[in-house]
Amino acid sequence: MGGAGAPAGQAGSSDTGRRFAAQHADAVFTAHMAKATAQEFYADLKRLAASEGRLPERVLILPGLSPMIAGTETDAQRLAREVNDLTDPEVGRKRLSGRFGGHDFSHLPLDRPLSPGDFPDPASVQAERSRTEVILHLVRRDRPTLRQLLGYLAGARGHFVTAGTPEQIAELIEDWFIDGAADGFNIMPPLLPAQLDVFSAEVIPILQRRELFRTEYTGTMLREHFGLPWPTSVFDDMAWKAELQEAVAGV
Repeated sequence: MGGAGAPAGQAGSSDTGRRFAAQHADAVFTAHMAKATAQEFYADLKRLAASEGRLPERVLILPGLSPMIAGTETDAQRLAREVNDLTDPEVGRKRLSGRFGGHDFSHLPLDRPLSPGDFPDPASVQAERSRTEVILHLVRRDRPTLRQLLGYLAGARGHFVTAGTPEQIAELIEDWFIDGAADGFNIMPPLLPAQLDVFSAEVIPILQRRELFRTEYTGTMLREHFGLPWPTSVFDDMAWKAELQEAVAGV
């Protein structure tokens, strides 16, 4: 949460998280493995914000994006596979178990396609419910093996993972932005600092040419970078000031 004028951030996509964000958040960090689910979340949260009497455009939705970038799509995909091959499947099993409330996945073979029946009901895992639903959506859509799923989750933790050229990454960002899936992105480079440097040097200029990213900063604070107004303060309320002065004078 924010303080002293800082934007109030919220992470999570469960029903409880959505209602809380609609009431209080300036920026919402969320995880989606598909554009369609991101659009559903975006529309629902904007609707909830409006129902709370807030301007929907002042609740920014920022899904995570983990792009592997190279000069060609083939090279980008090769880099992604090489990074995935470095993951430890047994460490991944333990982390997956933690996502699903301690469920035991040790009996599942690494190289058999998964099905939703291999997982417990997300409703039984309230603390991680939004993330477990994201994982199950991926399983239903792609039928990955356990090894593939663990590799996919290892770096981005369930956020959107892609591999391509700078132009392809910029196209994806523009597509999600224009089609009501995101107000911006929480960029999660799969390799640091190399992939952050590539994103900054090669993707940002493309977005700037498309007028999708600023060419200079006009403020110094995160709230200003987000384009959000400063919150009103009780100290700006003249009636409240007068009441406080009277109370102090009577002490």
